[in-house]
Amino acid sequence: MSSTPAVTIAANLRALREKQGLSVAALADRSGIARATLTKLEAGRGNPTIDTLYALADALGSALGDLIGARTTAPVEVIRAGGGTKVRGAVSARLLDRVHGHRLAELYDVDFATTARHADPHPAGVVESLLLTEGRLRVGPADAPVELSAGDFVRFPGDVPHLYEALGGPAHGVLVVSHP
Repeated sequence: MSSTPAVTIAANLRALREKQGLSVAALADRSGIARATLTKLEAGRGNPTIDTLYALADALGSALGDLIGARTTAPVEVIRAGGGTKVRGAVSARLLDRVHGHRLAELYDVDFATTARHADPHPAGVVESLLLTEGRLRVGPADAPVELSAGDFVRFPGDVPHLYEALGGPAHGVLVVSHP
């Protein structure tokens, strides 16, 4: 079940504030964001700008993704084109993934051929994250691949047999391989 960005931000903001033992008034002071605005955000009724979110994240000593990212424990997570939490302002961004507890993250610009590539498992704990920028692709664990279109994002365990197969012509994307 997914929630709206406002509900996700509300829950995350409240949890981060309470974890630090801050009142709404104290966070307002620390961040420079009006108390009424914070109250509205924590009630899930706000539509904050990216500047407001960064001010709050900085005041809480957190990353922007800590405020806007939905928590998930699913082994395979797909974010379809246009999906994901979006923030707008002078810069607009779409949060795709957060890499936690990894010592190395490799970033690849990848072209995928229509010939399927069946990959052996990487070492335990490796996670792969892919943003497909062009074409269509079947990707993921060999026993449960998903189909992506341009703009879709997927994160899946790389420590199991997995595959990449462009569908209907070549495909292109950005791949992050995260090592524990």
